[in-house]
Amino acid sequence: MDDLYKEGFDRMNLIWNGKNDGQGIAERNTKIPVELQLREYIRSVKEEGQRGESKEAYAARIYAKAYSGQKLTPDEMRFLARTNPELYHKVLRAQAARRELERRLRNCSSKQEAQEVFADAISSVSEKDPDRDMILQALRQAFREFTESGEYQRLPENKEEAEKEETGRNLLEFVQNESGYQETYLPEEDWKPFEANA
Repeated sequence: MDDLYKEGFDRMNLIWNGKNDGQGIAERNTKIPVELQLREYIRSVKEEGQRGESKEAYAARIYAKAYSGQKLTPDEMRFLARTNPELYHKVLRAQAARRELERRLRNCSSKQEAQEVFADAISSVSEKDPDRDMILQALRQAFREFTESGEYQRLPENKEEAEKEETGRNLLEFVQNESGYQETYLPEEDWKPFEANA
């Protein structure tokens, strides 16, 4: 990273001193503090990517990621805000719908309920919404990630199993006897006979 800063300082010094100003760069940049110029240069280097991709390739990768419903990093969101405000606002809407679905999925008590929540989220997106495709992709991506998670795998299949599991946690009955001592009982329907191997 030190090399990046050194390169940025070197370039900014050239610009500041009026060298390498084929298109009036020095005139334009003399009004901007050097620190801001340096930050802008470092940001543009980051945008070109660590992989050495061009700015156009970086933008194409971000656009593809946005349209496929994947989460964007804060750097990618800032890039969109600067370069394509219209797409940025669409992504914000899609990400908000995605976060809401993720929140609702975390509160589901069964796989069946999770599927109902997903279906409800999909059906709530208007047919006339200009951002419908992007929002639907974000919702599908969020549901796919949830179903592949361990959290989803631990859920019971349906509501009945979830209720059984919930009541199964409260199997013991606590009763206070005449002497004031607490006695614990299993309800009769939950008694299971066992055989001792002798």
